[in-house]
Order: sequence, then structure tokens, then C-alpha cells
Amino acid sequence: MESPEIAAEDSGLIGCFYGYSVTLASFGFFLLLQRLVKCYAIPDWLDEAERWRWNNVLLSLIHAIIIGVWTLSCFRLYPEITDDLIGIKNLYIYTAISFSTGYFASDSFDFIISGHVRERWPIAVHHVVVLWIFLYNLTHCTCLGYTIVALTVEINSVFLHLRKLMKIAKVRRENLAYRANAVATLLTIVTCRFTALGWVSHGIATSYHRFSAFYLYPLSVSVAVMWVLYIVSFHNILTAEFLSKDKKPESRAHRVSGAGPVANGTSNFRGKSE
Repeated sequence: MESPEIAAEDSGLIGCFYGYSVTLASFGFFLLLQRLVKCYAIPDWLDEAERWRWNNVLLSLIHAIIIGVWTLSCFRLYPEITDDLIGIKNLYIYTAISFSTGYFASDSFDFIISGHVRERWPIAVHHVVVLWIFLYNLTHCTCLGYTIVALTVEINSVFLHLRKLMKIAKVRRENLAYRANAVATLLTIVTCRFTALGWVSHGIATSYHRFSAFYLYPLSVSVAVMWVLYIVSFHNILTAEFLSKDKKPESRAHRVSGAGPVANGTSNFRGKSE
């Protein structure tokens, strides 16, 4: 737990200038990382659409890993977060939220410049809502604790993004790593997404008088929509991975040739961008 002197010194740094500076730095970091991934970490056997998707999902995975570890460390280092999730002021937490805001801004920017907004409009809408809420919290230095609680969903996102990458790489569903990841995905939807959303919902119900109407109403609608999306996502993954009996058998040619370098035990990445 931080000392009062350190807490006071940290609180002096918390504010728009610092928050927006970290957000801008994070934005630039993910744009640079996007370029590096495009040049050096995309399998050369993917088509154009899959190359963009691989790039986008891999960046999301990197963000999820960083923020997943960061949020857990917030609760480990500063257990007093839970004492006042609305009023807490903590530089470490504030920086994590600023960093994550930069990622969501860069991902939204990527959707726009790559022309994938219409194709991926649900995610684009999600990013707009997240950016509005995060920027409001950073600007007014409020609800930092609840924002960190909400960011614990990134722990589940690690497994969701790994699942997407394995699907792009055409890893077979019978693969042990794929099955283990599917189980972890479902477990963390319950332990991270449902728990975090339940915690935020409880906060809205019990502390609504501490929120401005300008913030409370959009937040409440967003949380209600998230409940629907999370339940649907859990049902779809559970059905697809464990309950569905409509599994198309692979052809002999597919089994022999494999569905890509991962199936054949190799992994070729392009050494430069095209």
C-alpha cells in the first residue's frame, strides 16, 4: 500500500495534461507496433483480408496481455481501490486507463483508414462508447476504480484473441491447445466479464446519486447492452466448441496437406511488408 506522501505526490500529476499525454504516447506506440507486425509478424500464406485481421487481432492480444497484467497488479498493489471505486485517485491506475484509451483510439483509427468500419461496426461502436467513457473519466478524474474493474475483461480477451488467431491459422478444433484455450475462454467470460459487469452494475444501482446524469444514462445503456452481448458471446462459444454436433469432417486431402503452415508444423512469416 502506498504511503500518504507518495499518494499526495502522485495525485498532483493526475490530470488532463498527463492523461492525454500518456494516451497520445500509447496511440503512437500501437501505430508503430502495427507497422512492425505488418512487416515482420504476418504469415505469408494468408490472403489480404486475413492479413489485416491477423494484424488487428495480434495487436489486440498484445494490448489485452499488457492491460490484463496491469489491472491485476492494480488490485495487488493497491487493495484500497475497492474502498471507493468512484473517488479513488491513483497515478498507477490513471496511467493504465490512459494507456488503454490510446489503444482503443489507435484501433478505431485503423478501422477508419483500412475501410473496415462498416464490416466491423459493432466493434467500432463499442470503441466509441469506451473512448467516451474513458475520456470522461480521465478528464474528470472520476470512477477510476470502476474503470479498472471494467478493464479486467481484458484477461478474457487474451483467450478470445488467441482463439481468433488459431482460427485464422486453421488450427484444428481437436488440437489440445485449442481445446484448452476454449475452456479458458468460457471460464474467464464468467470470472472476468460477468463479474466485472456485475460489479459495475451494482455500483450504478447503489451509487447512482454520485454520477452526473450526463454520465449515468449513457453508462447504464452501455452496461445493459454489454450484458446481452456477453451472454450471447458465452452461448455462441459454448455451442460452437462443446455442444454443436454439426462438425464437418475434414477431407482426406485437407488432412494430408493441412490447412496452413500451422497444420503442417511450420510457421512462415513475411519479412517485409508488401
